[in-house]
This record gives sequence, C-alpha cells and structure tokens, in this order.
Amino acid sequence: MTHIKHILANTMANASKAKLYHHNRDIFLKYFDSVEQYDALISAGNFKKIDEIIKQNSSFNLDEFIINFKN
Repeated sequence: MTHIKHILANTMANASKAKLYHHNRDIFLKYFDSVEQYDALISAGNFKKIDEIIKQNSSFNLDEFIINFKN
C-alpha cells in the first residue's frame, strides 16, 4: 500500500513541474511541433516526454556550461 505522504509528494512535484512548464511556455515552446502538443503533454503530466523532447532538440550541455562558468 502506498503511503499518503508519497502520494502527496508526487502530486506536489507534478504540480510544480506543470507550473514551471506552463509559466515558461515562451522558453520551451520552440522545442515542440505545436502549442497543442505542448499543452497536451503538460495536461497529461507526461513530463518525462517533455524533458526528452527538449533534450533531443537542444544543444545545451550542462556539464560544459558548468566548466565554462567556473573559468
């Protein structure tokens, strides 16, 4: 049986992700085929797929950014 604490934590995490993607639409929308696709993924809570699409269509490299930032 899943403990209620875990259910609430997952719900809060998903709500936070949905809020992030919703309020930063202008930043992330360029990685998607359409506004409808973007909104449907957020509504479905398919944040893994959103992350995959962004990573697939982005040339940003966090490790490289950190190295350059330190120098």
